[in-house]
Amino acid sequence: MTKVIRCRLEKVIDELSIFPAERAGFRKRFSKVDHIHTVNIILEKSHEYNVNAYLMFVDFRKAFDSVELPAIWHALESFGIEQELIRVIQLLYANGTAAIKVGNQLAELNIQRGVRQGDSLSSLLFILTLQYALNNVNRLGKGFRMGEALLSYLAYADDVVLLAHDCEGLQALSDALVCETSKNGLSVNISKTKWIKSYHGAAAKENETIEGKMERVNEFIYLGQLITCPRNPMKEMQRRIQAGREHYFKYRMFLRSPSIEIRLKRKLIHSCILPTILYGCETWVWTRELAIALRSAQRRLEQTILGIPLSRKIKARVIRRRTGLKKWVLVALRRKWICAKKVATGTQTWVHIATDWTPQSRRSQGRPRTRWIDDVAKFKGRRAKDVMSNWKTLITGDVKTAEFYAKTVQHLLYRCDIETE
Repeated sequence: MTKVIRCRLEKVIDELSIFPAERAGFRKRFSKVDHIHTVNIILEKSHEYNVNAYLMFVDFRKAFDSVELPAIWHALESFGIEQELIRVIQLLYANGTAAIKVGNQLAELNIQRGVRQGDSLSSLLFILTLQYALNNVNRLGKGFRMGEALLSYLAYADDVVLLAHDCEGLQALSDALVCETSKNGLSVNISKTKWIKSYHGAAAKENETIEGKMERVNEFIYLGQLITCPRNPMKEMQRRIQAGREHYFKYRMFLRSPSIEIRLKRKLIHSCILPTILYGCETWVWTRELAIALRSAQRRLEQTILGIPLSRKIKARVIRRRTGLKKWVLVALRRKWICAKKVATGTQTWVHIATDWTPQSRRSQGRPRTRWIDDVAKFKGRRAKDVMSNWKTLITGDVKTAEFYAKTVQHLLYRCDIETE
């Protein structure tokens, strides 16, 4: 029943264009990777060009359990959802009760807040209500400017990021958000809400806060990826390898059993462990150190499932021939190319605007940190600084080009004979 209602509600949302470009999650053609890449690119370019960037990662306290039902109905009406559909949804939530047993006595409570956990319709109702609050936030011209575009927030489900060029702007956006969301029953969890400032040179002060409440940090896990300022790709790679190791230990009896066929082990690795390790690889900044770390992690896993001691020196291509596993580095690079092509040929979304943005300010002396676009420029035989404003011209070709790009960049990263792989 709720699946049918959700499909009908999604159709109405698309027809009315209710969700702005800042909203991703539970909608077509938008993904977590879009927002992760947007945040990373903003911090990367802000650090290189000495642009002030303040980002606040807002956490709501028990968000799905706190939103008030009258606020949901009001949000649906304000967006122009037809009354018949609203009435059906209200009937689903009518007469909701909970029971508490104290001793031998049972007390019933009438529920007037919270969406149902596990219901396919709940997530959509929640983000509609939160989006209504975000639309009513008085931004007062505050936000992060990229050329002519002004970005004040990014939202994915209940994860909201506020952006500004200074502390005062970030504080104004934060106060306005707290005011509007409180009208819907939502409360900001101050202890878990953190903010990051892009800086160059001097280290961040310890325990710096906004109004003595919201702590400043140098890294934060946003939508499953570690965001650091300045960018540190190896930290995220270590997290991903550790996450893959934890998945391996869940299935280690299966993977290490000599009686199980290698094709079944390969299928498990490709469906469970590999997606965990390569999560967000489309946004990675590739360095030789990162590529070697990923390659070494794959070799260790392959030798383990084959029962080969790690001390034995066997060429990787011999082991790969026995396991039949995909080369993780090639898979990650291929996915990055496909993502870059999607961004280059897509519409004017924030991931497109941020990637296309070139700050009009001076860079510091010295060699800049490795950029997201650097390996694509190397593949085309160009320097990244020469193609910053027209990087989209580099992203051409089909799937075969993605494969050629992956193999070429892998060779450039390793600086070794590709046959040793």
